[in-house]
Amino acid sequence: MRVLVTGGSGFVGSYTVAALLRAGHRVRVLARDSGRTAKVLGGVAVDVGAEAVETCPGDMRDAEAVGRALDGCDAVVHAAAALGVTDPRTSVLEVNVTGTRNVIGGAVARGLDPVIHLSTIAVFVPPAGPVIRADDPLARPRTDYGRSKVAAEHYVRRLQADGAPVTTFYPGGVIGPRQPNLDAMMEGLAGALNLVWPTPGGGVSLLDVRDLAEAVARAVAPGLGPRRYMLGGHYLTWPELADHCDTLTGVRCRRIPVPGGMMVALGSLLDAAKRIRPFDYPLTGDAARLMVTLVPSDDAATVDALGVPLRPVEESLADSLRWLASAGHLAPARAGRLAPARAGRRKAGPVMASSRLKDVISPPVQRMAGSAWFAKVGPKVVPPLDRALHRLTGGRFLLPQYIVPSLVLTAVGHRSGLPRRTPLACLPEPDGSFLVVGSNFGREHHPAWTTNLMHGPDAEVDFRGRTIPVTARLLEGDERAEVWPRLVRIWPTYDRYVERSGRELRVFRLEPRDRHA
Repeated sequence: MRVLVTGGSGFVGSYTVAALLRAGHRVRVLARDSGRTAKVLGGVAVDVGAEAVETCPGDMRDAEAVGRALDGCDAVVHAAAALGVTDPRTSVLEVNVTGTRNVIGGAVARGLDPVIHLSTIAVFVPPAGPVIRADDPLARPRTDYGRSKVAAEHYVRRLQADGAPVTTFYPGGVIGPRQPNLDAMMEGLAGALNLVWPTPGGGVSLLDVRDLAEAVARAVAPGLGPRRYMLGGHYLTWPELADHCDTLTGVRCRRIPVPGGMMVALGSLLDAAKRIRPFDYPLTGDAARLMVTLVPSDDAATVDALGVPLRPVEESLADSLRWLASAGHLAPARAGRLAPARAGRRKAGPVMASSRLKDVISPPVQRMAGSAWFAKVGPKVVPPLDRALHRLTGGRFLLPQYIVPSLVLTAVGHRSGLPRRTPLACLPEPDGSFLVVGSNFGREHHPAWTTNLMHGPDAEVDFRGRTIPVTARLLEGDERAEVWPRLVRIWPTYDRYVERSGRELRVFRLEPRDRHA
């Protein structure tokens, strides 16, 4: 059969092209960039110049280009999906839904059989029961990407209800080597190993890209009508996945037990920041909900029907981590025994480096923090999140620490006499002291912790796992004027807080009490 594949320059699409060729099919690839497509397919040993492979220029949003690509084909595999777009006038929702209508709808109108649509297990999250099945009700995600996948799924299901020969696959988190652009699953895996590994409740379903591609290729058979194949893969809790990675690398990852509600709140905060200025970071509100609510999927019927046994998860993880390390996305020290030879000479990949994380996230987070709505929401969300993370990690982690230096101040309440713990941004000084600002998220009144310090200056600071007794001193006049420009450089939003609150923000120097001992 001649099979049109969309998304052939992507992770799943490229492996699918290779699997279709092994099965004896001829393949046409809808390609926006023929050069990139040839390069990616070459990575999986596919020669675009060979007789069995051709490219057809076009974008899935262009109905005429899609129609030209479909003409003369017997079947189609729709593997393309936009995770984000650079044009602010265009939404992921528009791209993915339009693409599905053009490709799947166009194929059905031309009588192609089968018409294969690659969806995602995420359309069922939060799940309706303890096991996810292909006929479960669909979810209601909040991000554009999540809504686009569910909207496309509704469209496809209407075609299936009318008897169209549309086959839908619901894969879990796809992993494996040679991913052209890291998606949330692989980027999150690298990030957890490079930085810290959150272990909330719930878990993840891992599916090898090679197994998914083989299953899709075996589903290319006419005359079977509408079908739905659940293929989530191996289900692991987050601690179980961390254990597997530890065993494979020989290096214990740095784990943080994080409550599920905290993960969702953090993902939602990042969603808000992305609305101010789009940036790539794998954690979203939808991703966090999937992390904490996902349950195993019932893959047995798919495995039996297509005869595709899933390879051991250890093999898939080892190949994935080995590739992440060789491509520079995973630090050699964290890859351990899976690191490539002479890895120390390789330039670290840019994806999860902490400096890159700061450069990408900091500007939109600063704008979000300076907004009027965040002055209402931030005090209710950020301090409780930070206190919990600080407690759970033994003082090693705070939410904003990859954007601005942060500490936890413990001062005595001047009325209650009880210790009060407050997470704060800070400017560490060369003499061992810390500068902190009473911003109160730009609200009208000074924060309570500043009043506590003015009544009782003796306090404690937890900074990067160390507890330091300090004495607080309010800076005024020339001394305050000297440090203010340096404080604004690390957190420009302070100036916006001054404008909105109409007050001079209190600045304290926290000096170690034993410095002059």
